Amino acid sequence: MITPDNPGKAAETQSSGRRLRPWHWVLGAIGLLVTVLVVGAALFDWNWLRNPAQNFITAATGRQTVINGRVGGEWSLTPRFVIEDFHMANADWAREKELLSFERAEIVVDLRQLLRGRTVLPEIRLVKPQIALERRADGEANWTLGMTVAKDVAAPEDRTDMPLIGRLRIEDGRFLYRDEKAGVDIDAELATVFGANNEGRDRVRLGGRGTMHGEAFRLRLTGGSLLSLREGDEPYPLTIELTIGQTIARISGTLADPIRFEGLDLEVALSGPDLGRLQVMTGVPLPMTPPYDLKGRLYRDGAIWRIENMAGRVGNSDLGGVIRIDTGRERLYLEADLHSKSLDYRDIGPLIGLKPEAERAPNIAASSASEKQAAASKATNPAVHAPSRVLPDAPLAVEQLRQVDARVKFRGDKIEAPNTPLSGVDLELVLENSVLHLRPLKLGVAGGLVDADIRIDARSNVVLTQYDVKLNRFRLERFLDSAGLKDTGSGRIDGRIRLTGYGDTVQKSLGSANGDIRLHMNGGTLSNLAMELVGLDVAEAARFWAGGDRTIPLRCFAADFNVESGMMTPRLFVLDTSDTTVTAEGRISLAEELLGLKIKAHPKDPSLLSARTPINITGAFSRPSISLDASALAARTAGAVALGLLLTPLASILAFIEPGLESDSDCIALLKQVQPGQPG
Repeated sequence: MITPDNPGKAAETQSSGRRLRPWHWVLGAIGLLVTVLVVGAALFDWNWLRNPAQNFITAATGRQTVINGRVGGEWSLTPRFVIEDFHMANADWAREKELLSFERAEIVVDLRQLLRGRTVLPEIRLVKPQIALERRADGEANWTLGMTVAKDVAAPEDRTDMPLIGRLRIEDGRFLYRDEKAGVDIDAELATVFGANNEGRDRVRLGGRGTMHGEAFRLRLTGGSLLSLREGDEPYPLTIELTIGQTIARISGTLADPIRFEGLDLEVALSGPDLGRLQVMTGVPLPMTPPYDLKGRLYRDGAIWRIENMAGRVGNSDLGGVIRIDTGRERLYLEADLHSKSLDYRDIGPLIGLKPEAERAPNIAASSASEKQAAASKATNPAVHAPSRVLPDAPLAVEQLRQVDARVKFRGDKIEAPNTPLSGVDLELVLENSVLHLRPLKLGVAGGLVDADIRIDARSNVVLTQYDVKLNRFRLERFLDSAGLKDTGSGRIDGRIRLTGYGDTVQKSLGSANGDIRLHMNGGTLSNLAMELVGLDVAEAARFWAGGDRTIPLRCFAADFNVESGMMTPRLFVLDTSDTTVTAEGRISLAEELLGLKIKAHPKDPSLLSARTPINITGAFSRPSISLDASALAARTAGAVALGLLLTPLASILAFIEPGLESDSDCIALLKQVQPGQPG
């Protein structure tokens, strides 16, 4: 108690009260602030953030954004934020109305880690998300937004820049991707499933299914945990299984940096009905092929992708080697070095435009019935069953030639070709600025060599093809043996084909071609029986049949065809032996694939019953017809009848007696006209 008797103590007490009063104010302010925060947190409506969030996203992206549902949150060190019924508008030209939408999104954020500069999201849950990505033919994409920050978020520079995600759940998701430029159209359902691996850590599994180019599409992805995706020092394990129709791709292995997709050590297994269909998956134009099953190791070094140790089969042929793809150039560049130990000739048919052979029907009875029905239909309406074409008519992939540059080497040790004397093949293909050059293309045929230089220019709307094919040292006996005519002839055949044509198929380019085709033989042997049959020398042929055939020397063979607008006309055609000289006239249409030749034999020895009637070779390439010249035979028969009436029956034989006045051909002169490299 303060009394007048103790004034010092009273002053001390008053001074002490004045010193404590500011602390009272601080404590009171803190208490008031805590009270306000508690009351504010209790009364705070997270939906107040909805309009500011909509406006911010709209301004930043340039796309109208609307949140129709609630916005929620929690007051904790690991708050869970919730956004419902979210919609972001698409580009004006896009087919889908919305670029991004979801029914519900839940994101848990670790604020303590955020204060340390680390983005840690312990959980993300998306319910019915839908994203629609589209790119037009001119290259414009709907995901090009107004803010540059989005690019940095979408494409982190380093593995550690990736937000650390503990668990990601996608429920009933939908992913749309349409690319007019690449011809891709994906509509897939997506969902994630988690399961523990042998080490007790979660592994993420992503599954999707839908359609792509009208074919069934299925995706299964299995990877390491999302935690190891960002922070793991070990290579990230990844397995992708992708199926589009009958095409199946499986990629399995590890990535040193999964964010930038670098440090790859992946095994790739591909199988399907046609390698050309892989363009849908890879964007790399590939040729049409028979069914294939290939494996290899996939590596990446910056913009360069490599498939090494490739091995497998394409059709009935084995195939191995290395493929290198450079995506860093202005035009995609493909380089390959391929090898086959045993090559089935039918497997390279699609590469030059031949259609794959139809599979044989398993039901023989049904097949026989269908053949009988087809024969009956052909008899009643033959126009419907026109002869099939022989020259390849599949169109060249002109657009692919204009998109890619390439250099491909291929070597085939052995070619399996029944009844055709083929051996190895060696070629180098160079594609640059829409010009494809096959030089050299070397093919072993009948003990000799085809050495071709083929240039296809696709820079203009009309494709120009130039053929320069040298035929060196073919052995006639090899051709005859493969046709079942053993020991009927021998000799060496040489020649050259030089043509220039227009069109996007082999059929069109040859059907419009100009140039020349030359063949020649100097020396050799031929069956005398064959020569007598060509001359229709019945008596001589019967004698050889009865007493055995023999070979006769072949002095020379020379053929020089002029080709103009796809029409082959023989400027010279002479086959000269010591027994007979054979000539030919007429024409061959490469455009219509029709034969129209008349073969004339001029025996050098007098022979009884030698009709000397020309032989006509007509019909389609796929269905040739060989017949006697009816008019010439009829005229000769008429002469025989007249002689028989005027003289004696024996005199009618005189019309079939060859006087043997045909002189030898000048082979040296003929060869000079058709010798390769000589003008003409």
